[in-house]
Amino acid sequence: MDRKRDDEGRYSTQITPENVLQILKDADTPVLTAKQVAEELGCSSEAARQKLQSLHENGDVGKMNVGARAVVWWSEE
Repeated sequence: MDRKRDDEGRYSTQITPENVLQILKDADTPVLTAKQVAEELGCSSEAARQKLQSLHENGDVGKMNVGARAVVWWSEE
Protein backbone atom coordinates (compact mmCIF):
# COMPACT_ATOMS: atom_id res chain seq x y z
CA MET A 1 0.00 0.00 0.00
CA ASP A 2 1.38 3.35 -1.01
CA ARG A 3 1.15 5.85 1.83
CA LYS A 4 1.26 9.34 0.42
CA ARG A 5 1.48 12.52 2.45
CA ASP A 6 -0.86 15.46 2.05
CA ASP A 7 0.23 19.11 1.67
CA GLU A 8 0.77 19.36 5.43
CA GLY A 9 3.00 16.28 5.63
CA ARG A 10 0.40 14.00 7.21
CA TYR A 11 -0.28 10.59 5.79
CA SER A 12 -3.31 10.77 3.53
CA THR A 13 -3.94 7.02 3.52
CA GLN A 14 -5.33 5.63 6.73
CA ILE A 15 -4.40 2.17 7.97
CA THR A 16 -7.77 0.58 8.59
CA PRO A 17 -8.49 -2.52 10.64
CA GLU A 18 -9.85 -4.07 7.44
CA ASN A 19 -6.47 -3.53 5.71
CA VAL A 20 -4.65 -5.28 8.53
CA LEU A 21 -7.09 -8.19 8.65
CA GLN A 22 -6.85 -8.67 4.89
CA ILE A 23 -3.07 -8.84 5.07
CA LEU A 24 -3.28 -11.54 7.74
CA LYS A 25 -5.87 -13.50 5.73
CA ASP A 26 -3.89 -13.26 2.47
CA ALA A 27 -0.55 -14.25 4.04
CA ASP A 28 1.31 -17.29 2.74
CA THR A 29 2.08 -18.28 6.33
CA PRO A 30 -0.31 -18.87 9.23
CA VAL A 31 1.25 -16.11 11.35
CA LEU A 32 2.98 -12.77 10.70
CA THR A 33 5.06 -10.37 12.74
CA ALA A 34 4.17 -6.69 13.10
CA LYS A 35 7.20 -5.93 10.92
CA GLN A 36 5.83 -8.10 8.11
CA VAL A 37 2.42 -6.43 8.38
CA ALA A 38 4.12 -3.01 8.36
CA GLU A 39 6.04 -3.86 5.21
CA GLU A 40 2.79 -4.78 3.45
CA LEU A 41 1.06 -1.61 4.67
CA GLY A 42 3.97 0.72 4.02
CA CYS A 43 3.99 2.00 7.60
CA SER A 44 6.16 1.72 10.70
CA SER A 45 6.32 -1.46 12.74
CA GLU A 46 4.95 0.48 15.71
CA ALA A 47 1.89 1.66 13.74
CA ALA A 48 1.22 -1.91 12.62
CA ARG A 49 1.72 -3.23 16.17
CA GLN A 50 -0.77 -0.71 17.55
CA LYS A 51 -3.41 -1.72 14.97
CA LEU A 52 -2.76 -5.40 15.65
CA GLN A 53 -3.02 -4.88 19.41
CA SER A 54 -6.33 -3.06 19.00
CA LEU A 55 -7.67 -5.87 16.81
CA HIS A 56 -6.43 -8.39 19.40
CA GLU A 57 -8.27 -6.58 22.19
CA ASN A 58 -11.45 -6.78 20.07
CA GLY A 59 -10.98 -10.53 19.55
CA ASP A 60 -10.33 -10.28 15.80
CA VAL A 61 -6.63 -11.19 15.90
CA GLY A 62 -4.72 -13.80 17.86
CA LYS A 63 -1.36 -13.06 19.46
CA MET A 64 1.44 -15.21 20.85
CA ASN A 65 4.83 -14.34 22.32
CA VAL A 66 7.42 -16.61 20.72
CA GLY A 67 10.66 -15.22 22.12
CA ALA A 68 12.17 -12.57 24.32
CA ARG A 69 10.49 -9.80 22.30
CA ALA A 70 9.11 -11.68 19.31
CA VAL A 71 5.34 -11.74 18.80
CA VAL A 72 3.32 -13.37 16.04
CA TRP A 73 -0.23 -12.45 14.99
CA TRP A 74 -3.00 -14.22 13.06
CA SER A 75 -6.57 -13.61 11.99
CA GLU A 76 -9.24 -15.17 14.21
CA GLU A 77 -11.79 -14.94 11.40
